[in-house]
Amino acid sequence: MDIFIPLGIIILLVFIQIKLFRDMCKYLSAAYSEEWEKLSENAMGASKRSVTSANLSASLETGFFSTVTDVEVVRFLKARKLIMYIMGAMVLLQLVMAYLH
Repeated sequence: MDIFIPLGIIILLVFIQIKLFRDMCKYLSAAYSEEWEKLSENAMGASKRSVTSANLSASLETGFFSTVTDVEVVRFLKARKLIMYIMGAMVLLQLVMAYLH
């Protein structure tokens, strides 16, 4: 039964990361409305929400929002990186626990 604890933590972290991303979307749409409209442009006919999410992720990596020194954006990027490291550690822990049983 203790094998499922890391899996439960990973699932919880995924939900936390989704919530943080949605909150960041709301913040950025209010604080940077012009740039947000550029992210929302949709030439392919896909849903606006999916296009915006994909474009925001790309912008946080190498675009406009990666150069912004806004405290909220920096905090979000650090939190996302920390969550990914914790999830990676949980996966390794899960593999070690499976190997030892």
